[in-house]
Order: sequence, then structure tokens, then C-alpha cells
Amino acid sequence: MVMMGLQLTKTLPFKTVYLHAMVRDKNGRKMSKSLGNVIDPLEVIGGCTLEDLYRKIDEGNLPPKEVERAKKAQKDDFPQGLPECGTDALRFGLLAYTVQGRDVNLDIQRVVGYRNFCNKLWNATRFALTYVTDL
Repeated sequence: MVMMGLQLTKTLPFKTVYLHAMVRDKNGRKMSKSLGNVIDPLEVIGGCTLEDLYRKIDEGNLPPKEVERAKKAQKDDFPQGLPECGTDALRFGLLAYTVQGRDVNLDIQRVVGYRNFCNKLWNATRFALTYVTDL
């Protein structure tokens, strides 16, 4: 793209390039629609039942054999569905993973732990602000 942009327009198509790690499932497999192991960030933020996850797999384009395998994997990974974590916990979790500098093996239980940490941090801040008056 850079070489074609320079050849045709004599300008760079962009000045900044951002590189990021690949997001994988908790077992280290690449997230893929064909494997049925894709996790929608909106479902992590707002929560999702196991039936909703199954419906999403059924609406996809997987062959019937792969649908059964994907449903079994969903049931093993999320027996009660995806718990509601919120945006702050998801952001914090992804930031904590990127410190490693490798691929991100996204584990929802770890994001739930970050949700609990963010909640404790929020409660401690509210408690401290009730006693601090010089702001």
C-alpha cells in the first residue's frame, strides 16, 4: 500500500502504523468465526446467556459438525454464559494483557477478576472522598 501510494500519488497514505497483539481464546487458539470461538466485546461488557451464544452460532455459517463442536466448547467455557463485566474491566484486562508483549489469550474469568478490582478501587475512592474536603 505504501509503495503504490508513493508511485501513484507521490505521498504516503498514512504516517503512523500501529501494531498490536493477536487476540486468542483462553486455550491459545486464534479466534475465528469458523471455529466458533469468537467473543464479542459487547457481550463481555453487557453479559450474555448461554442460549444467546448458541443462537449466534446457529445464525453463523458453520457446517453442522462444526456447530456441535462450537456449542460444546461454548458450554465448557461459559456454562452460565458471559457475566457482565463492563467497559472499564474489559479495557483494564486488555491493557494488562498487552504489557506482556505477546499474543493475548483472552480469559473471561480474568476479566471478571479485573471487574472486581475496579469495583474495589471505585468503592475505596468514594470512601476516601467522603473524608477529603480540600479538593
